[in-house]
Amino acid sequence: MTMGFLPVSPEVSTPEQASAPIVEQLPVGIFRKDSAGRFIFVNSCFCKLMATAAERIIGRTAAEIAAGESQNPKTMWRQEVATQGSLDHALIMRTGRQVEREEAYRGLDSQMQHFQVVESAVLAPDKTIDGSQGILLDITQRKQTDGVLAYERDLLRALLDNSPDHIYFKDLQSRFIKSSTAQALEFGMKSPDGLVGKSDFDVFSDEHARPAFEDEQEIIRTGQPMVGKVEKETWIDGRPDSWALTTKMPLRDSEGKIIGTFGITKDISELKEAERRIADVHSQLVEASRLAGMAEIATNVLHNVGNVLNSVNVSAGLVSARLRTSKLQGLARAVGLMDAHPDDLGEFLTRDARGKLLPGYLRELALALQAEHEAMVEELGMLSKSVDHIKEVVATQQSYAGASRVVESLKFEELLDDALRMNAGALTRHKVNVVKNIAVLPELSLDRHRLLQILVNLISNAKHAVCGAPDQGPCITLGAELVDVAGERILRIAVTDNGEGIEPENLIRVFAHGFTTRKNGHGFGLHSCVLAAQEMGGTLTAHSNGVGHGATFLLELPTQNPQDQR
Repeated sequence: MTMGFLPVSPEVSTPEQASAPIVEQLPVGIFRKDSAGRFIFVNSCFCKLMATAAERIIGRTAAEIAAGESQNPKTMWRQEVATQGSLDHALIMRTGRQVEREEAYRGLDSQMQHFQVVESAVLAPDKTIDGSQGILLDITQRKQTDGVLAYERDLLRALLDNSPDHIYFKDLQSRFIKSSTAQALEFGMKSPDGLVGKSDFDVFSDEHARPAFEDEQEIIRTGQPMVGKVEKETWIDGRPDSWALTTKMPLRDSEGKIIGTFGITKDISELKEAERRIADVHSQLVEASRLAGMAEIATNVLHNVGNVLNSVNVSAGLVSARLRTSKLQGLARAVGLMDAHPDDLGEFLTRDARGKLLPGYLRELALALQAEHEAMVEELGMLSKSVDHIKEVVATQQSYAGASRVVESLKFEELLDDALRMNAGALTRHKVNVVKNIAVLPELSLDRHRLLQILVNLISNAKHAVCGAPDQGPCITLGAELVDVAGERILRIAVTDNGEGIEPENLIRVFAHGFTTRKNGHGFGLHSCVLAAQEMGGTLTAHSNGVGHGATFLLELPTQNPQDQR
């Protein structure tokens, strides 16, 4: 079966035959029809594209070929396409106009093939229209590439339209050439197109616009990115200042030449406001701790605040970690890959191993950035609630707070007298007898304020215990001595009362946060004491023979005298 050019009559040498060696080498399908629309010439490429031998084409119209192929489900000659071809041929015969159309076929491998047909008139020597001729181009790959490019544009547009962050591209003069919808709306534009050609100087005051411009020019000059810079934004329209976390990269053309910058800016105003509120609370706590006086030292409040601050630190740490590990740099890499293939982007995306992964990667990147934003909004909400709780705790403080930890040389008995003086009013009012069994002790290096806090709390608790046992004279016994434990010198302090005692099941629970047996108690004092003891490397334990038999609290602290330190 011969493929390619077949003349109408083998005895006649036609111009088509003479040109056959040339047209047979062309990588496009070439055909010619007579005035009735019958094919009188097809080259081998045409036959190959249409998957039909030349002898089945020559001398027949497209409609006749399609009718003969109607029972073949895989034929390239579909009736509707043949009908359109006949209409175009008739139009050419009537008007002489050139016609262009696209045709789609499902090939023998069941894959869609796309062709472009360009058909024009053939003029006889007397200038009358004698037929039509045309070319058939396989544009399947171009169609596929166009589809991929359209999909890529849709992904990028989806990212720019839906991201809550400001994503932007700028030229060498730091003028916007493309931006996200959120940024355009924030900047007072109706659409991203309204921002094209403008710069930061059109939106921000010189206080922010000038440093931002200089940063971008530095990136253009050096090619070095700017990652994770915290910026204060000041607006020319008088709106409140805002805070942002910004990353900017050099924008390069296909040859690697820097042609501008691109970047992403995330609003962190809520985080900065939370930091400010934390700083305010911290200042209040510092001031409160400076006001330690003769009243009870309520470090329970400080401890409660400390617990909440742990939550604040965790939330702030999570937000900071998410910002540092943001997927934003993935956008830079994706843009870099596309910039590296400007002339063959379609082939890169359809044939290259990395290019094939790019569409899915951009889709996942858009989802990841949205998830990052939602996670940080949620974490900032929790952070705000924690700060509000701290403010409530500080607002309800009714007593003084202890100072920060300082280890210094001191005489224990003098410190004990200070603790007794702070409780003197209550001890005298309730006629509590205080007995001191203090061994002769040298000067010791101790944390004055933490130890004072513990002693004040233990003496106060003992006073409450003896007041609850009216059948006997209230008495508190205070003892202190140095003991050797496993080669380490330990200061052992005992606070014993003859009060109401402790039930066995509560000997551990008394140190739990919020646990109390007093009607107006808060359950913070002993908890803060055991924490303070642990912070000094010591222990605080409770001992009692049960209800009505009093209790002893034993504090043991590692220590050394100042001479040993020198």
